[in-house]
Amino acid sequence: MKKYKVGILAACILLLGTAGFGIVYQHQTSAKEQPHSFNVLVMGVDERPGDTGRSDVLMVVNLDKSHNKAKVMPIPRDTRVHIDGKGTDEKINHAYRYGGIPLTVRTVEDFLDIDVDYYVKVNMEGFKDVVDELGGVNVNNPFPFVFDSFIFPEGENALNGEKALAYVRMRHEDPKGDLGRNNRQRQVVEALLDKGMNMSTVKNIPSLLTLAKKHIQTNIVVSDAFTMYNVIKNGRPDFETVTVKGEGQIVDGTWYYVVKPSEKKQLSAMFQQTH
Repeated sequence: MKKYKVGILAACILLLGTAGFGIVYQHQTSAKEQPHSFNVLVMGVDERPGDTGRSDVLMVVNLDKSHNKAKVMPIPRDTRVHIDGKGTDEKINHAYRYGGIPLTVRTVEDFLDIDVDYYVKVNMEGFKDVVDELGGVNVNNPFPFVFDSFIFPEGENALNGEKALAYVRMRHEDPKGDLGRNNRQRQVVEALLDKGMNMSTVKNIPSLLTLAKKHIQTNIVVSDAFTMYNVIKNGRPDFETVTVKGEGQIVDGTWYYVVKPSEKKQLSAMFQQTH
């Protein structure tokens, strides 16, 4: 079976939006005062037999339930960070290989000086299955390209699960590199959200819950998938994509994406909880 080296927010957002936006519900119904916004770390992991895998895509999602907004910040996988416990400065996607979810969460928290309230880890088979379960997605491709034997013409493209994964996976052929890939990921995320929050998707919720159980690992507790319709009655959140600004540098013979302390400070301020 073909293995892919890319993760994406889409399947996870489906868990948050279609099967598990219950985290917002939990914040609303908890007896304790909860913050109006909170952070979710999304990890896309390519897992192989006998290999822990690496988090080839990391995204921090800040959900602001009071204003129905969401900030989405992809962290470039080559970002140079200090990995606690390992005692080394390495690429951020190595944290998952060394210590799985706990070390990845801690590394992101230390890197940005933020609190990660929830995590969601998804494997690639789950992403493809979710896209197929919802009948595929349509995206507007900004330029033509060929990848993994799939042809993507400029303009409107209808994607099934496997083709959607190829669409968001391509990086080197994109003139914007990782930034271009992040834009395509956002396209698929929003297309899935539009489908996931459509009332006609109610019939798919049992299947989506089964997929979530099979492919997604999270500390989000889903009490009742149907409560999402009470939570998102104002529509899906408005998305803002936040770019991690940095520059490529060769350190000891290895290429890294290096983020200045001043940039990290700005990002940290954007992803603090609000009460």
